[in-house]
Amino acid sequence: KMTEAATNNDEVEVILGPDLTPTRSYMDKKIYRHITLPNGLQCVLICDTVALKQRKLDGYDDDDESDDDHDDSSSGDESEVSNVGDDDDGTRKAATALLVNVGSYHDPPYLQGLSHFLEHMLFLGTEDFPIENAYDSFLSQHGGDDNAYTDMEHTLYHYCIPQDNNSKHVWKALEMFSSFFKCPLLKGEMADRELKAVESEFELNKNSDDARLSQLMSFTCGMDGAAPIMGRDFDWKDKIDGGSSSEKPFHPFAKFPWGNMNSLKTEPEAKGIDVMEELRDHYNSHYYAQNMRLVVMAGYELDEIQRQVVQYFKDVPANPRNNVDNGGVATTTNLHPYKLPFHSSSLGKIYRALPVRHHHTLSLTWQIPSICSHWRTKPAEYLAHLLGHEASGSILAVLKQRGWATGCSAGTGDDGEGDSSMHALFGFSFSLSEEGVQHWEKVIGVVFSYLGMLKYYFNEGYVDENGEKKEGLPRWIYNELKSVAELSYKYADEGDVTDTVEVVAEAMAPWYNIPTDRLLDGDTLLFGEVVDNDCVSRLLFNYFTPTNMRVDFMSSLFGREADFKDGTGLSPNSEEKKAEDTDEMTVE
Repeated sequence: KMTEAATNNDEVEVILGPDLTPTRSYMDKKIYRHITLPNGLQCVLICDTVALKQRKLDGYDDDDESDDDHDDSSSGDESEVSNVGDDDDGTRKAATALLVNVGSYHDPPYLQGLSHFLEHMLFLGTEDFPIENAYDSFLSQHGGDDNAYTDMEHTLYHYCIPQDNNSKHVWKALEMFSSFFKCPLLKGEMADRELKAVESEFELNKNSDDARLSQLMSFTCGMDGAAPIMGRDFDWKDKIDGGSSSEKPFHPFAKFPWGNMNSLKTEPEAKGIDVMEELRDHYNSHYYAQNMRLVVMAGYELDEIQRQVVQYFKDVPANPRNNVDNGGVATTTNLHPYKLPFHSSSLGKIYRALPVRHHHTLSLTWQIPSICSHWRTKPAEYLAHLLGHEASGSILAVLKQRGWATGCSAGTGDDGEGDSSMHALFGFSFSLSEEGVQHWEKVIGVVFSYLGMLKYYFNEGYVDENGEKKEGLPRWIYNELKSVAELSYKYADEGDVTDTVEVVAEAMAPWYNIPTDRLLDGDTLLFGEVVDNDCVSRLLFNYFTPTNMRVDFMSSLFGREADFKDGTGLSPNSEEKKAEDTDEMTVE
């Protein structure tokens, strides 16, 4: 279905997508529209009816062209409006998010952290707005804010701005934001300062136990095959199958996603790599309309939002600027052939590590195939519920009774590391007591006893309401989860405006596999009458095994970082004790 939007006296045709509004939650009063621009940019436009009503009550019209600065205080109307994501005067802000389908997994092996570095560089000026930090200054001046993050398979940019005074500020911010994706400066003289910002983030993350564990897993996954120095003439997919028998296999999971001064400057420059040339090439290869997803939410009619979006984003190039052949699809790098990230040599082992803060955490991780295509019944979440619940008879209840654990969590996580287009990592973590640290093997034994019970009853099956024997666990388990999800979604409070546009943009990620007509509820609700038992069976019997599991064990009882020499990982009192110890593991 086609519709038209007038822009600069020209007619620009856009393709209308499915109507998303019927799938919104009961408490959600916003109106949604999905469109695709001629250049292939898919967009979700959101009319914030609460903010629209407030603006009209305050006397601001969509065609208000006043650019005078004035007091943004409320008109004093006492009508009831939601205050979630409100500005100081009670009017909800406008917000925008844009997702680019490229992340740290797409970094060249010889420039790890490049996607994160590029994210930083885009904020430093464009051809249309060349003054450095003009975008940030504009938002700050008018009460807005912005940010961005780089995940494993996508990068997301977002901002919000008050919309109570006049439309020019709202649409000016959109214009400035759009120039990131059309004509960034990417000047070399700005790079050193921004590299220091990347280095600062790295130094900050070094003190996060979660970040340290993540990098320990990447460093020890056994898939860090060496890549040639220069990447322009090298197709690094050649490393998928390990190359020759003398070479280690390669997987993007082994990369260093944050980047730092060493990975983005010192090492590449020593090898003759032009970092800025690679940065621009990375932008030209991945930042194009078909590889982006846009969400704009404002207190304006949908037609007005659409007119502004068309005006400012219609000139984003449809295809890669450097004529990279992407096979005519929206993803620029095909990652799914890489499959599972852990080499067999890294599994069936326990990795002991020193924490920064005081705690004792035992983490079990199974690598499983990507579960993105199973969004309808979410079998991994189904198993996470069974393993991680805390009622009588659960794993945690047993461990608490024995005094070994105080809490647990299970599932694949919602970041790109735990759930990707290539694989998923199903984690099961326990907060242990000091006594539990001494009995870690028995803790794992309890887990596998419970898994054995699930496998037994799965094979036994159940009798349904019609008296027929069915495969799998009792249907009431799935029905209960489905009902809880429906109630939670139906009566969910509206989140912050930035969270709202971010969540929709993330659901639109090409690798995530959620259909367009389910962008609002596909990540939350369960569909279908029964869980995908074929998938549950494969996970239970083929993947939740000791030989497909690694154990990461952090405990303050192992010592503290201060006990070890800087940079060596060796204890002052021992030439053999290491900061990360690895043992073979036997589970009976």
